[in-house]
Amino acid sequence: MSDELPPTTFHNHPPWHLHGDAFILNYWLTPKFINLNQAFHLAPSPIGRVVQVILVRYQESPVGPYDELLILDHPLMSKRRLSSIPKIYVSTKTSVVHGQHFWGIPKQLAQFEWLIKDDMVYCNISFGQQEMSLCLQKYKHSQAFYINSHHIPARLLNVHQTWQGLHYQFSPQFRGKLCKLKQASWENTLDIFPDFSQVKYLQSFYVPEFSLILPTAKIEKK
Repeated sequence: MSDELPPTTFHNHPPWHLHGDAFILNYWLTPKFINLNQAFHLAPSPIGRVVQVILVRYQESPVGPYDELLILDHPLMSKRRLSSIPKIYVSTKTSVVHGQHFWGIPKQLAQFEWLIKDDMVYCNISFGQQEMSLCLQKYKHSQAFYINSHHIPARLLNVHQTWQGLHYQFSPQFRGKLCKLKQASWENTLDIFPDFSQVKYLQSFYVPEFSLILPTAKIEKK
């Protein structure tokens, strides 16, 4: 079955207003790791750099609740490349087709299963015949602090995507609360996601609540 729907079925036009909770995992990637994971279209870097892995549970969106796992790639500023989302899985078909159509985001449909026990959060993501798992540990007591996209350099939030011969460019806006996250561990990433257990884990965060605006993208032909 095709992932595309005819334009007349797209009733949920941007901007989108979304609410939910999330985990933001920060990793330092070495040039070797980037080279070994070329299948995931990470931008090359001769010295390495930071990328973010974001796991989201949208409780409210124009297309209903859904889950999401993505890589947000921030190339070196000196290379004058914009941020991008090279890999992303979501839990509903309607999110897949809307994300591709309006923002050029290469969403793929996967199944998400959650188990929450005290300060531990387990998420299994199934795609095709493969299943990987992510275990996240929160601190029992962690002070939350407020964050707003206005506090972040605009260039880091300017996302550029290429999809089916079109260039998409947009800058999400968000606000919410951050709490420090204790640790994250991966199992069985196989070939559906990079094995981030092989690189340096940096300070990461749990976002107990946030609001996100996805604006209308600027779209140009290649």
